[in-house]
Amino acid sequence: MGLFERLAEALNPQTEEGRDVERAQRIAAAVLLLEMAHADHRHAEEEYDEIRRQLKTHFALDDAETDDLMSAAQPKAQQSVSLYSYLKTLNEGLDPAEKRQVLEMLWRVAYADRHLDAHEEHLLRELSEMLYLPHSEFIKAKLAVTGE
Repeated sequence: MGLFERLAEALNPQTEEGRDVERAQRIAAAVLLLEMAHADHRHAEEEYDEIRRQLKTHFALDDAETDDLMSAAQPKAQQSVSLYSYLKTLNEGLDPAEKRQVLEMLWRVAYADRHLDAHEEHLLRELSEMLYLPHSEFIKAKLAVTGE
């Protein structure tokens, strides 16, 4: 690859690598949302509907893209023993405001059935800390979703 091609690739945010990073971030967010839906050991349809709504809205996806993202994330969420790599992907690629948006998405999934289980709240606190968000951001995200 010549100098001009490398410069063009570096300046173009839609390079293959850029798309791969973006896709990895989307999958990471989707995996966390699925983990949140499973935290209370119930598989409420409202939570899955909320995951789809959050992914579609947050990433400006159409229905097919949302389904594709869910299909890619579900086996990863089922096979995952640790969320570390997904959190690392988000921590390396998102600024604090974007990470707060992810936290708010997590709150929306947890609260989709209008019940906040103790396991869900515990996971929310842990994920907030692992995203290096201050407790005040945890509270703001909660208030934005629950209105409490």
